[in-house]
Amino acid sequence: MGEILVSQFSWILGPKPEDMPETWKLRISQLFKQETGESYTDSTFNMLKIPQWEGNRLLIDHQKYPSPDSLIGVLWAKQILQDRVRIVALVIDNQHQGEGLGSRVIEDLFSISRAIERNTIQLEVRVSNIRAQRFYQRFGLNIHQTIANYYSDEDGYVMMGTV
Repeated sequence: MGEILVSQFSWILGPKPEDMPETWKLRISQLFKQETGESYTDSTFNMLKIPQWEGNRLLIDHQKYPSPDSLIGVLWAKQILQDRVRIVALVIDNQHQGEGLGSRVIEDLFSISRAIERNTIQLEVRVSNIRAQRFYQRFGLNIHQTIANYYSDEDGYVMMGTV
């Protein structure tokens, strides 16, 4: 009989950030600090207002689940305006970047957005984060605007594209 291979990693639906257990919030805070330099606190989790829906995903390493250390990525997106989905955050542990995990969740988000008739994706990215800009450009998102002092230490770009 054939063996069924299941990927070690998968994107699962996530709860609202403010409803997460404290140990998972701490892991997410560590991940954001490690990968982006940004600090996420309890007030950040509460302020984001990320709903529980298909655009709220956690990247899990099944070999470590249910430990908080199993969390190696986060996608938070929300529906804004009548035609748009905003990617609030996408972060993947640097040990797993370049493995297609980010592409997989972005492709899923595009499909979900089309299904709910949201035809535009928007996000903000650091001016210095060329790698992320190139990643999003592969999916048809382009720089539309510069926002001065968007981050505490630098400007940001608004990137947008159609799904």
